Amino acid sequence: MSGKVSERLNRLLVMVPYLARADGADVKVLCREFGLTEPELMQDLDTLRMCGVPDYTPADLMDYWIEGGRVHVMMADYFARPLNMTRPEVLSLFVAGSALLRSGVFAENGALDSALSKIERMLSEETKEELEKVISHIEVEMRAYEGNMREIIDEGLEKGMNLELDYWTFSRDEMTSREVEPLSLVCSQGYWYLLGWCHLSDDYRLFRLDRIARVRLTDNPCQERVRESFDVPRVVGEYKPGRKAHQVRLTFEGKQGRRIVEQWPAAQVTEKGDGTISVELRTRNLAWLATYLLRFGGQVKIEGPKELRKMVAKNADELLEAYS
Repeated sequence: MSGKVSERLNRLLVMVPYLARADGADVKVLCREFGLTEPELMQDLDTLRMCGVPDYTPADLMDYWIEGGRVHVMMADYFARPLNMTRPEVLSLFVAGSALLRSGVFAENGALDSALSKIERMLSEETKEELEKVISHIEVEMRAYEGNMREIIDEGLEKGMNLELDYWTFSRDEMTSREVEPLSLVCSQGYWYLLGWCHLSDDYRLFRLDRIARVRLTDNPCQERVRESFDVPRVVGEYKPGRKAHQVRLTFEGKQGRRIVEQWPAAQVTEKGDGTISVELRTRNLAWLATYLLRFGGQVKIEGPKELRKMVAKNADELLEAYS
């Protein structure tokens, strides 16, 4: 990661709490405090639209608007105040941050290095040795639409040659290999997608670039196809489940359940008098939902189906076993 990019990241981390205030932040004050010109500030703010919390779907990303010379953000509550982390969370952060530093993603002697040093001073020698074994086995690889992957995709588009992709399907949580006829690149909600004709699905498909593990140029030329209109969905996910879908019933403590609507626009949300929220939705595939629900911990109760309850419990057990 270049110094310029890492500086922008550090600046954004400091800037978001300013912006998350109820009345936002004045544009001129922000420029003065952070030593930016207005065009540079706008560039930073546009980057916010690609930042958020896992699973980094459009519903998890921040957004902003400017009104009366003040900048306001939405979906930034998570970053508005310092976090009170548990010991396992702190150790996980230490391991991930240390791996990023050693891989050269972040520069040494920077803000991340300083924060990790403070955590390290609180660890026992025994804990340090255990964590060191974990860190030494982590290989960090940053994939984006740049470098070799970009060159291969551009070459396929320019020459009209098929591409072979190893692609992770988010909704099914599986990696598949497929041959794709590339048509164009599109950007939606802060993500780049490859639009192409997928031979595996025998239909047009969108492939999010950060979910492509490997791409290879083949010797097969793209076929002459009649290009039909293709609408890029605002929320990329499964939202037309059909007749064979599972009927899912969930109960959330507090108002966390409202976020489900961003993932499933057809979900039915009912706020109850006791402060809980009831959510009903239909989906063909429970695998993605089972992973997604882990983030809510004890704040969600799965009323049905039993299959989903077992899948979430299995995922949780596997995570606990991995961390132990």
